[in-house]
Amino acid sequence: MLTTSNVSRGERGHRFPQILPGGRFIYWVWTNKLEDTGVYASSFSKPSEQTHLLTAETAAVFAPGGDGKDYLLWLRGGTLMAQEFSATTLRLSGDPHPVADPVSSIGTIGAMVASASAGGELLYSASGTVSQFTWLDRTGRLLGVVGEPGGFTYPFRLSVDGRRAAVSRDRPGGNDLWLLDLERGFPSRFTFTSSTNIYPTWSPDGRTIMFSPISANLFRKDTGGSTEEQQVTQSPRQQYSTDWSRDGRLVLYQETAPDGQRDLWVLPVTREGKPEPGSKPRAYLQSRFNEFWGRFSPEPSPRWVAYQSDETGRNEVFIQSFPEPHGKFQISTGGGQYPQWASNGRELFYVALDNKLVAVSLEISVDSVRPSPPRPLFTMPISENGWSPYDTTPDGQKFLVRAVPPQASQALTVIVNWPALLKR
Repeated sequence: MLTTSNVSRGERGHRFPQILPGGRFIYWVWTNKLEDTGVYASSFSKPSEQTHLLTAETAAVFAPGGDGKDYLLWLRGGTLMAQEFSATTLRLSGDPHPVADPVSSIGTIGAMVASASAGGELLYSASGTVSQFTWLDRTGRLLGVVGEPGGFTYPFRLSVDGRRAAVSRDRPGGNDLWLLDLERGFPSRFTFTSSTNIYPTWSPDGRTIMFSPISANLFRKDTGGSTEEQQVTQSPRQQYSTDWSRDGRLVLYQETAPDGQRDLWVLPVTREGKPEPGSKPRAYLQSRFNEFWGRFSPEPSPRWVAYQSDETGRNEVFIQSFPEPHGKFQISTGGGQYPQWASNGRELFYVALDNKLVAVSLEISVDSVRPSPPRPLFTMPISENGWSPYDTTPDGQKFLVRAVPPQASQALTVIVNWPALLKR
């Protein structure tokens, strides 16, 4: 591993590396503080020594200008800026100049949709991350849409009764959680902090939602709006809730260890989502591989957990017993992620690596799981962005999908000899 996030400094991830001349590289650092989030440089000989280049909500691109000068390209709002940059001294000089507008970004992961070649060509897109919540049946047939298209990105969850969805909606500098009425298509804002609020998980009675703001611990809030956000856990590690047991007593969450590996943990809670007095979180699955996106089986007291792991070298879906893990059963066969149970516990859904939604029937006995061969249902109308794009109704007959609207523009723009724009 070349670099490691410094958790004590609030770093949450290092992303989008690019090699510079002279044995150095740049990368984007995501932190708990907006003023510390931005573009940094290090050398291959001393990668732990960081040089802060600029504060930015997205990564930058190193671009040789072809005019004897080199530049950094980054976003200021929706405008692509260019500023002269020395890869030797790691210094920016002169004033930044606008190059293109608008240029889209995926702010939730710090990516901008732009790239530059060594020959002076610039490629970018003005298309945003617009999606539309869409109902599909088991054949992929369109049943209807919910609400208006918007900047929805992170995982969303249906309430247990299937009448509402907790969704994450983009805004400048972060995300808010909204509650979407699925009958009327009406969204109401749920969180109001300056943080990015993600990974909502409903309590079985629908009265509470567990989620994680940018501090990455678990928080809870009453869906009726009678309370403010309340912190549930205290940890320097990233924590994201992924499920709540049907008896209301356990929350399953993924935690990122200091080495970057993700593990599954269990938190005993009251029905209101507060820590159970006298109880502590405990590790459920910990290994040298990533185990995440856990889902309890739908019995009142769960007997199984479905999850994804990269132990085979790619993401696959597995099931293990609960509360103690043993008798591991692999469910997907050609790569899979984002498992979801049907409410009868006899069927599991997941997304294959080719974006097909797959169903697997399960024969479950006291201590074993026998999966059927995977059955592809349909190809998801989605643009993969690294988070679950769907949820299923309790009967497993309909799927709410964060789909790409048919009218969404996918155009790319090319500028030849873009440094000439700086001379105007």
